[in-house]
Amino acid sequence: MARPREFDTDDVLEKAMQAFWSGGYEATSLADLTRAMGISKSSFYEAFGSKHALYLATIERYGDTAAERTVGLLENSTWAKGAIAAVFEFVIDAATAEGPRRGCFINNCAVETASRDGAVASRVIGCLDRIEAAFENAVARGQEAGDIPSGHDAHALARFLASSLQGLIVTAKANPEKAKLNDIVRVVLTTLD
Repeated sequence: MARPREFDTDDVLEKAMQAFWSGGYEATSLADLTRAMGISKSSFYEAFGSKHALYLATIERYGDTAAERTVGLLENSTWAKGAIAAVFEFVIDAATAEGPRRGCFINNCAVETASRDGAVASRVIGCLDRIEAAFENAVARGQEAGDIPSGHDAHALARFLASSLQGLIVTAKANPEKAKLNDIVRVVLTTLD
C-alpha cells in the first residue's frame, strides 16, 4: 500500500516550475528540483516519475494559470479593443517591473525544447492556441460592436496579435526599455483600426 503524499502537489509543481523557469530544462538538475520542491528523491520519483514528466506537468500548470490570466483579460471586458490593449500593457508592466527578467515560461520552453520534443511542443502549442482563440473572440466581439473593422479576418488578426504578444515578451526579456516596448505596442494596435 502506497503512503499518502506528505506534500501539496500544487505547491511543489509551482516550485518546480520556478526552478525550470529560472534555469531552463537542461541546466536544472534533479538535485536542483528536489531542493527547490522540498521533497526527497524517492518522493519525486513516486509522484512524478521523471524529470521530463515533471517538466510537462509544469508547462500544463503554467498554461492553466498564467495563460488563463491573459485569456481572462481578453474575455472579461465588454470593450474588446481596450481588453486587447490591456493585455499588451500588462506585459509591458510586468517586463519593466523590478526583479529578474525571465520572460515567459512558455516562450522559454518553446525556444529551449519544443523543436526536439513533441510532447513539449504539443503543450506549448496548446497554451498558445488558447491565447490565440481568446484574441479571436475579442476581435470578433469588437467587430460586432463596431470598434474593430469587420473587413479584417478575425482569425488572421488574432494570430498576428498572439505572435506579436510573444515577440514583445521576448524583446522585453532582452531589453525592457518601456519607451521601446510602448512603440512596438502602439504599432501593433494600429492593426485594430
